[in-house]
Amino acid sequence: METSVQSYFSVIIRHWKLLAAIVLIPTLLVVILVLFILTPVYEGKTTIIFPLKTASSFMRRSLSEMDIPLMGMSRLLDTSATLYNHIAILESRTLALRVNDFLISEKGIDLMSTYPELWKDKDLTDDERLYKLAKIMRERIDVGDANRGMATVGFLHTDPLTASETSTAYVMETLKFLNELNRNTQSDLVLFLEARQDEVESDLEVVETEIQFLKEETGILSIEEQARQIISSYSEIESLAAQTEIDYQGSLSMARGMEAAGMDMEDYYDWLAAGESPYDNPPVPAIEALADATVTALRSELSDLELARQQALLWATPDNPDVVRLNFEIESVRRELYREFSDYYDATVANLMVETSAYQAQLNVAGGILAELDARLQDFPPDERRLIEMERDRSVQESIYLVITQELEQARIQEMREEEPYTILDEALVPTRPVRPRKVVTTLGTFMIMFWLGTVFIFWKDNRIRQQAERGR
Repeated sequence: METSVQSYFSVIIRHWKLLAAIVLIPTLLVVILVLFILTPVYEGKTTIIFPLKTASSFMRRSLSEMDIPLMGMSRLLDTSATLYNHIAILESRTLALRVNDFLISEKGIDLMSTYPELWKDKDLTDDERLYKLAKIMRERIDVGDANRGMATVGFLHTDPLTASETSTAYVMETLKFLNELNRNTQSDLVLFLEARQDEVESDLEVVETEIQFLKEETGILSIEEQARQIISSYSEIESLAAQTEIDYQGSLSMARGMEAAGMDMEDYYDWLAAGESPYDNPPVPAIEALADATVTALRSELSDLELARQQALLWATPDNPDVVRLNFEIESVRRELYREFSDYYDATVANLMVETSAYQAQLNVAGGILAELDARLQDFPPDERRLIEMERDRSVQESIYLVITQELEQARIQEMREEEPYTILDEALVPTRPVRPRKVVTTLGTFMIMFWLGTVFIFWKDNRIRQQAERGR
């Protein structure tokens, strides 16, 4: 063993000049590169926290369903994360341009002038330069989720002041955007609910008149208990369908708001439009996703499970073991759907696709149960059946009216609410040390790698010399 170690040292001693050249020349070049040639890049970091308990239902829904948390899709994966990073928003082109406008107007910082590559092509229009600026900004924004409940929003730039100011601007503009999205979404929902409320009120007036006329015509003043139970079940199912329709409308309004913000939601609308691609901006192959055999099977399974759950809820409470088991199976299928949709869509769109599939499954279930209840009405005499159907329609409209009124009141409150779904814990400080190049790490890394390569090379060279000497004998 000692002889072997001595032989190794003797090889290194014989070729130390070559080894020194192999190691020191590249290391010296790297030192020159990191010290004098490469431009230092600084990162401004803003730390934020999410006190979700004080957030409105809209903001909680936004945070828990529409965004992309680094720690997993909480509702889909059945977790209770307290932090969601608004990656889809933070990395959007629209937010980048909003940040640029904010920095120019409020801080006197013109980001475009700090990127020479934007001015190399003199033929670019102002809009094309802004588009390229947004692309650069999207590449330099970074969201970290090191601790639950806290996030860091960082921005990389060669100027430390610009890095810190841009990081803070991103946080502030995201907050403004969330509130704008809240107001726009709730405004759309208010308009939808007001129209539905007027429609239901009109239908109620008509059915009240028809019931009164039928009672006078037939002399039937009341219906039997069995019919009342059917009407009650009918009303419950229609209420669930109305709530699902409202939830779907809210999701759709938010999707439109995200699309307007340039968040690549075209493929979601491509699906809604049954395959029609947006003009001059073809999306990912959405229709192939819906034609996929696995996706089709999962969507069918989801509908069957939703049907089983709704039927179970007609006689059982939500805490019933069978209902709990069905809830677990439904969440499992939704997770599988999310994974399958992710092959065709980005994560935000995949989540919307899963949610929309769930809403559609619930509506299909409602339709199936209502058809069964309609069939049971055939056992009643014609005049009594007509009265039961009218009483059913009145009860349904009253149930829907109650749901709409409650949702409309909530939507109006949320429309006027200005809130902070997150709090800035630490504003970005002007960084004093660059994050790259990492001078010491890069230099030591180069030295170690070249020393290892040089050692391998001199041993190979020494071995080759000895073999040639042996052949010369």
